Amino acid sequence: MFRHQKGQSRLGIAHSQQLDQNALYLSKVTLNKKISSLFLVLFCLDKYTKEIESVPLLKARSLIPLTLLLTWGTTAALFPQQAADPDPNRFAKAIADFEESDKKNPFPKGGIVFVGSSSIRRLDIPSVFPGLKALNRGFGGSQISDVNHFIEETVLKYEPGITVLFCGGNDLWARKPSLQVLEDFKQFTAKLFERAPDGKLLVLAARPSPKRHSIIETELAFNYLVEMEALKDDRITYIRGSCDRYFDEKGNFYMDLFADDLLHMSDAGYKIWNEILTPHLKQ
Repeated sequence: MFRHQKGQSRLGIAHSQQLDQNALYLSKVTLNKKISSLFLVLFCLDKYTKEIESVPLLKARSLIPLTLLLTWGTTAALFPQQAADPDPNRFAKAIADFEESDKKNPFPKGGIVFVGSSSIRRLDIPSVFPGLKALNRGFGGSQISDVNHFIEETVLKYEPGITVLFCGGNDLWARKPSLQVLEDFKQFTAKLFERAPDGKLLVLAARPSPKRHSIIETELAFNYLVEMEALKDDRITYIRGSCDRYFDEKGNFYMDLFADDLLHMSDAGYKIWNEILTPHLKQ
């Protein structure tokens, strides 16, 4: 569908340190959670391995990191480690601007709310989704822990019928273990459904990019963890196309889907969001 520029930005190798942290984070939960999380990682790796095998460029580079993650996961209790959350107050002005906007243009409860990091903030809803009545509450650079901190101001106060979340990539880039980010995601869903039990959540998969190609395998692994979590609740829909529509079967990025910074999406990239989200945005 899209023009592919050969030889540019092939998917990179895994971060061994990140994989190490993913496994080590198992030791931060209770024994039952450790066992549950380990089985989740094993299941994730089974699917993840099949995905890697379909991309020749990644196949040879992934065997050792996968083996290490599997090994470290069984001995994680010996080496507890967790990445610190950044200070959410760095977004105080953005949140204050949202509150000021609400005073001038109140948004009705039960509607559609987009929330998350910069790809949400940069989203021009009227242009990408013509005729859709929805609220944009994205704030650039945010991690899921930040969204959780401001979830009342950005999501819960509207008691949305549909929430669209795109977040997690910044967390992984900051070297947070995937399992730690998954726990943050689970906190988000728990808070959301406590306030809006009949609402629906659309989760856009973490999108690899040429700018951050070195963490591609970590992003794929995280996506599978989120996908498995989504399968537990009919109210959650995992949108896989937010990941795999941006590169081909050989691991080459479709460069025209990315902005000049090679991190965010171009207009063509946002058209993908229109295609994959529109069928789920009907209330």
